[in-house]
Amino acid sequence: MRETWALVRRVIEDGDIVLEVVDARDPLATRSEEVERIAERLGKRIVVVMNKADLVSREIMEQWRGYFERQGKRAVYVSARYRLGTRKLMLAIKRAAPRIPATAVVVGYPNVGKSTIINYLRGRHVAPTSPKPGWTRGQQLVRAKTWLYVLDTPGIIRAPSTGDLALDVIRGLVDPGVLDDAVPHAIALLRRVLSFNPYALKEAYGIDCTSPDACNLERVIEEVGRVKRRLLKGGKVNVGEAARMIIRDWITGKLKYALPPPQVAAPNPHSPGCCSESAGRSA
Repeated sequence: MRETWALVRRVIEDGDIVLEVVDARDPLATRSEEVERIAERLGKRIVVVMNKADLVSREIMEQWRGYFERQGKRAVYVSARYRLGTRKLMLAIKRAAPRIPATAVVVGYPNVGKSTIINYLRGRHVAPTSPKPGWTRGQQLVRAKTWLYVLDTPGIIRAPSTGDLALDVIRGLVDPGVLDDAVPHAIALLRRVLSFNPYALKEAYGIDCTSPDACNLERVIEEVGRVKRRLLKGGKVNVGEAARMIIRDWITGKLKYALPPPQVAAPNPHSPGCCSESAGRSA
């Protein structure tokens, strides 16, 4: 872990602006206060980039933007995959720049979309410049705009297990492809998802289960496997593969919930726009 944080520190040290990418579905769970402390100690300006905003309502995204700004952080919500809200991202970077040209570095947990954001910032027609002496091996400085360089090495945050299997999944600390037993992680993840979006299973798989307390989640995983044809010989459900698929569906955005910021009432799941794709498309 010391080596990981030393690398993150070096990446941050090489930039002027830190783009801290978080998952718009659960910003606090994917936020790193340690990254923010390192950036602040080094005198670097931070922009919190809430990515995957197409999975959350605009109303909740605005609440999160206000939440971070009340904490003195610049914040913007985007869907880098669909190029939504990206003009606001460029404006936020320019406003945060301490000088022109500025160098932006991108940091965040695995699976929050750092590489997609880097690729957007880089654009199609860019050429790398020579790295300065002492840079971390493998880093590449790219001129994205006349006023902006991008350090083309994602700063990946890795932390020890939280003890909460759902949070470990959300923070990208587990690889579903190599889990010996993915079922406990899938159950914990489904419990968290359903607590914020009771209709998540209906939306993703057509399965009626609106409460983690009212449903047997092991049987739900079996039903998902049956619906998605994750079967062994003889028609028996491959429960392990079904559990891994559920985790992958979280990563790719098929499983959705909208977590409101602290001290903001949770949205009515029956109201229009709750947990929908409306936010990013109007961002």
